[in-house]
Amino acid sequence: MRRVVCFAITLLAVLTIGAAGPITGLTGEKKLKAYENLVNETEWSGEVNTVLSICDEWIQYAQQEGNLAYEEAGRNKRLTLIYNSEDWLRLEKEAREQKDWMEKHELWDSFYKAWRDIIESCSYTSRTQTALREAEQMQEYAQKQDNTLGRALAYQQIGVIYDNIDHQQSVKALDRSIRLMKEIPDVAKNELLSAYFYMAQELDQIQDYPRELAICKEWRQHLEHIKAMEKPGIGKMNVYDMEQHLWYASALIGSDSLAAAAKELAACEQLNEQIKDPYLTYQMQVHQARLAMKEGDTKKAVAYTDLYEPMMDLDWWPMAQRQRGEALLAVGRDREAALLYQKMYLHKDSTFSKDVRMQLDELNTLFQVDELRMKGQLERSRFVILIIGLLLLVLLLFMYFRHRAAKRLAQKNQELMIANARAEESSKMKTNFIQQISHEFRTPLNILNGFTQILTAPDMVLQADEKADIQKRISESTDRITGLVNKMLELSDANSQQVIERNDNIAALAIATQAVEHAGIQQDTHIKFLLQTDAQAETNVHTNLRSATRALTLLLDNARKFTKEGEVRLSIQQQPQTIDFIVEDTGIGIPAKEAEHIFDEFVQLDEYYDGTGIGLTVARSIARRLGGDIVLDTSYTGGARFVMTLPKE
Repeated sequence: MRRVVCFAITLLAVLTIGAAGPITGLTGEKKLKAYENLVNETEWSGEVNTVLSICDEWIQYAQQEGNLAYEEAGRNKRLTLIYNSEDWLRLEKEAREQKDWMEKHELWDSFYKAWRDIIESCSYTSRTQTALREAEQMQEYAQKQDNTLGRALAYQQIGVIYDNIDHQQSVKALDRSIRLMKEIPDVAKNELLSAYFYMAQELDQIQDYPRELAICKEWRQHLEHIKAMEKPGIGKMNVYDMEQHLWYASALIGSDSLAAAAKELAACEQLNEQIKDPYLTYQMQVHQARLAMKEGDTKKAVAYTDLYEPMMDLDWWPMAQRQRGEALLAVGRDREAALLYQKMYLHKDSTFSKDVRMQLDELNTLFQVDELRMKGQLERSRFVILIIGLLLLVLLLFMYFRHRAAKRLAQKNQELMIANARAEESSKMKTNFIQQISHEFRTPLNILNGFTQILTAPDMVLQADEKADIQKRISESTDRITGLVNKMLELSDANSQQVIERNDNIAALAIATQAVEHAGIQQDTHIKFLLQTDAQAETNVHTNLRSATRALTLLLDNARKFTKEGEVRLSIQQQPQTIDFIVEDTGIGIPAKEAEHIFDEFVQLDEYYDGTGIGLTVARSIARRLGGDIVLDTSYTGGARFVMTLPKE
């Protein structure tokens, strides 16, 4: 039935154009105009491929006529049709092809708009780092060309990408975009509307309400200017108007100008009677609930949240979810609030691992691409902060080693060059991993805040099992914060070349005993643990007790994690110059070809096991800085066998 309706719409459009003469009977620019009208009439028919075929005929005829302007318009229309169909992978492929064509013909406005489509398709498919890289490359290219529109669109995309990473950086980028677009109002008037929208949203996030009010006023003036100049479609302008009123109302609520905010929301309701857009209706109800809470009318606030609750998506707009929780608490619907906070926690927790895995997969892909470009692009690295940090590190190490013998200085400088080369290869993955973990601090903090409000609410009555569950969630959130901090500290130290001072003269058995205690492996019920010792275990080792124990603990943790059932053994062997700590398990084992790969940062050979992929990296780093090493014994086939070697002296 849908295909019949779409065909009827298409046919009606063809007949409409045919009133001035069928396309087949037209030539030259009249025929090109007829193609353009037909596509505009049928672009919302739902038959995307059919309309794209018409576009192809349009483009082909424009090529025959040598009419570059109409060919450009046809290619841009193809991008618009695919964008509106939300087929992001298809959009990226199409946009790259059109971008190359626009560059070849020096059609720069369309060139940068096609590049913007590439960036947005990457963002919509959760490839944040790829999108950011494309936006930075676009900005650099436009800077070399001194193309204002290109720079403005690049900064706008950077601001949108930073929405989930750093709001302050997002505001800076969007501010640059707006200032550049004001220099070219005739070209960027519609793009400027989008920039105002994104800027108001970001300022609302950081609660900079005075600046948000100023932006909303500029936004309103720009909107009125467009209406006066172009007289666009009423429906389209109503959407623009309603968005502007919504964020104006939000800024007024944040500034405690409640009467003015109520007028803005009333204007929204009038416009919504004509638009009836579910997304804008949802936004309006969220702001109405917020206004009611500010006015102290908690029942009214809950009534608004009851309206938008069926549409509330846990993946989108957490402010609306928190707002509903606060409103429910305010009217004494504590159980519903507790269930909502619990649902938010469980949802966030379940999506965290998936998000991190997607980010690391993307980083790994980018890392492989960077390896291919490393020789030609090393000196053009965009990570200026990292370069400055590495230069400072080189300077400090140089000053330190200058006090040593000349031979020792040359040797250490050579080691530093090797370390810098490795750091360049892994720095991007490492930096973004730390950003991801830091971003996740807010999840447990929000949970702690939510449950604290529940427990301190007046006349709060909870069952014993509910209290136990809340206590468990609070404990888990606290442990999670501690774990995140520890992981960040260990990761930041993993590639350090600084030698660890060895001031302890301790028995090898003491190191093993402390590591077993720290790992807690003897308390595990699913595996059997054996500590095999003899007289050699009493041999003293000149080392750093704390660091050596930590490295061995990480090896035991690794063995326990990958041994679902079976046995883990720790033994000590004495060599002429060293002491070997041998950790064996009967777990899933490691292929011989992965013997070195597993010591790289973030490597997880089996994605179904929890972990960050840095344990073995940190352990080997510690052992080497103690003068020893950690290797995988590939001759062992009963599981995995790691050997940590420490020098006696």
